[in-house]
Amino acid sequence: MEEASPWAAGRCVVSRSSFVLFALCLVLGGPVMAIPAASAADGGGRAPSSVAAAAPPTVTAQRDRAQRERWTAPRGPFFNDPHRKKGYFTIERKVIQTIRHTPRGSTIRIAVYSFDRMPVAKALVAAHRRGVKVQMLLNDHQYTKAMRVIRAEIGARRGADSFIYRCKAGCRSKANQYNNMHTKFYSFSRAGRSRDVIAVGSANMMLNAAIHQWNDLYFTSGDHTLFRQFVSLFNDMAKDHSTRQPPRSFCGSPRGAACDDSVDKHTVWAFPKPAGPRNDLVIDMLDKIQCVTPDGAGGITRTRLALSMHTMRGRRGDYLAAAIRQKFAEGCRFRVSYGLIGYHTKKILGAPTRRGRIPLRSTGLDFNPDDNYDLNHDGKDDLILSYYSHQKYFAIQGTYNGVRDTNMVLTGSSNWASLSTGNDETWFTIRGKKLTRKYLRNFNYQWDHKRNSRNAYTTTYASFRVARMVRGDDGVLRRTFVTERRPVTTIERDGYRKGPYWESD
Repeated sequence: MEEASPWAAGRCVVSRSSFVLFALCLVLGGPVMAIPAASAADGGGRAPSSVAAAAPPTVTAQRDRAQRERWTAPRGPFFNDPHRKKGYFTIERKVIQTIRHTPRGSTIRIAVYSFDRMPVAKALVAAHRRGVKVQMLLNDHQYTKAMRVIRAEIGARRGADSFIYRCKAGCRSKANQYNNMHTKFYSFSRAGRSRDVIAVGSANMMLNAAIHQWNDLYFTSGDHTLFRQFVSLFNDMAKDHSTRQPPRSFCGSPRGAACDDSVDKHTVWAFPKPAGPRNDLVIDMLDKIQCVTPDGAGGITRTRLALSMHTMRGRRGDYLAAAIRQKFAEGCRFRVSYGLIGYHTKKILGAPTRRGRIPLRSTGLDFNPDDNYDLNHDGKDDLILSYYSHQKYFAIQGTYNGVRDTNMVLTGSSNWASLSTGNDETWFTIRGKKLTRKYLRNFNYQWDHKRNSRNAYTTTYASFRVARMVRGDDGVLRRTFVTERRPVTTIERDGYRKGPYWESD
C-alpha cells in the first residue's frame, strides 16, 4: 500500500510529535487530522496502514448493536444428531445465537431440568453485562460449574431483575423425592428484530444431551399473548411452591370460545396434572384420532401416527401402551420409537392384533459391547444406552377431532411414564403441514437407519410338528407329521443397565 500523503484528500494527517508539519498544515489552511504517536510495536515511527484501524471502541459497539437489531430469531423445529459431530450442537447454537442478539433492556427467561454448558453460560453472562435481564429456573439435582459461573454474575435472589435459582423438588409440584422441575422452555422478550421469542422441546443444555441424545427444540415468535402466558407461568414457578399447584392451560388468543388443539396454532398444558386411564391428556388425544376416513371415492384414508418417546414405563406406561395398540388395531398407521421402555409396557405394546404387531423400534443403542463395563463379572455389559432418544414428540397426519387433513405435533418435556404427571412439565401442541413434515423427516432418519435405531422385537426359531400329506412308495397319500423350524417373533427385555450416559429424565 502506498504511504498516504499529508495532503491526501484535502486533509493534513499528522502525528502529535510533528510540530513542523503541523505548522505547515495551518499555513496552508488544510483541515488537520491527528494520529497517535507510533509505538515500538508500530515499527518505531511507521504510520498505521489505515485510519479505520484506530477507530474508537464505540464504533465497533455501534456496529454490533446494528447487527443485533437486523437479526431475526430462528423459527420452526431444530434437532441435534448424536451420531454425527457436525450435528451435536445444532440446538445449542440456535440458543446461543438468540442470546447473543438480545439487546439492552430485554429479558431472557430459561426453565430447564439440567444445565452444564459453559458456552451458554458465557453467552448469558455477556448478555447480562450489556444490560439484559437474565432469569433462570432449574431442578435441584445438580450444581454445575456453568450454574456457579452464572450465579457469581447475577446472584440467586428471585426478587432481583436477574437471578438463577434451583427449585426444591418441583417449582409448582409437591416438595418430595418424586417430583422435579422437568420442563424445558426458553423465552426472549426481544432478539434482533424478533419479539416475544419462545422455544419449547426436549432439550436441556447439557453436553450429554448434545452428543448422546436425540433432542428437539421448536422456536416461535411474535405471539404477544402466548408469550405473556409463558412469562406468567415462569413467574409462578419462581415462587417455588411447596404444595401442588393446579395445572395451567393456554393457547395465546383462541380461535373459538376456548383453546382447541384441533384448530389453534399452539396449545399448552403446564403440569403438574395428576392422571389416570380416565383423565389422561394422552388418552384424550388418542380418543380424538379417527384411524380410517372414507375418501369419497369408495376408498379409505388411514391416519398416520409417529411417536418418538424417551421413556414409557410404570402403570401409566402400561395403560398408554394398551391405548396405542388399540389405535393400531383400529387401522391407524402407527409407528413407535423409544429410548427406554418397561418390560411389561413393551409386552402390552407389542402383543399381536388382527393387523399384526405395531411397528416398534428403539434408539437405545450401545455401540461399545466389548468395553470394560462388565462390573458384575457376569458376562453382561453394564453400560446402558450410549445413544438414545430423549425426545417426547407425537406427530399426527389425518383426521383429528373431526378435522380432516390435520397436521399436528405434540412436543415438550413430558415422558409417557408414571412420574411425569406430578412434575413441572410442558405439553405443547403445534399445527402445520410443513412443520409436521420436518418432525417426520427427523423421525424417519432415526427409523430408517440401522445405525440410529434397532428392531425392538426379537426373532427366534422354534420347532413345530406340522401335518403333511406324503405319498408313500406304494403311491398312496398318507397323513404324517414332520418337524419344521420356523421364525417366531418374541418380546424380550432390552437388557440394559445404568451407565455414565443415562440421564433418568
